[in-house]
Amino acid sequence: MNSKINLSAVLIVSSICMSTLNAQSEQEPQTLFRNNQKIDVKSIGFFVEPSFGITSFDQSTTALFHARGGISYKSRFAFGGYYAFSMNEIYPQSETIPFIYMDYWSAGGFVEYTVWSKKLVHLTLPVSLGVSEVQMDNSFGDAGLGEAKFFQVEPSAMLELNLHKYIRLNAGAGYRFVSNMKYRNFNQNDISGLTGYLGLKIGLFR
Repeated sequence: MNSKINLSAVLIVSSICMSTLNAQSEQEPQTLFRNNQKIDVKSIGFFVEPSFGITSFDQSTTALFHARGGISYKSRFAFGGYYAFSMNEIYPQSETIPFIYMDYWSAGGFVEYTVWSKKLVHLTLPVSLGVSEVQMDNSFGDAGLGEAKFFQVEPSAMLELNLHKYIRLNAGAGYRFVSNMKYRNFNQNDISGLTGYLGLKIGLFR
């Protein structure tokens, strides 16, 4: 009698386990994106953004031309690339050789998130990551003093104003963090710093 009861209990438990496993196997695994979810092409936009920047290198005021280009999604997320270079001759305070000046350029990529993207005025939060270079030049070109390359990360906060369906005016600031470097009489502490920006973002915003 006991053996029959034990056998029945085993069969009942086995049936419950099999039913549970079958139910779980029929359910799709949880994923960040659904397997049948498609990207809405109408939510993809693009833009180019020339801007003017003011910063300082080793206590020398520097004007920058900064250009970005990227792809946006639902007017909130964006990514792309950038290129920036110094527009004026940079004279580091620590430099001891007369009649030479410094040039700077930087290139890399960025990601960006926009808050209140459908409002007249909204906030964008880009973070750029790239490689940069400084080099001493003179009136004849390369001063023969080599150059220094380094990595930089620059988080920024920008206010944007919708001037037109395809044009936005933006202004804000970012802080440049520079990896360890040493060039001439200055280092990363003299290159890291705040930059103010003013620019136009032109594109198809969706």
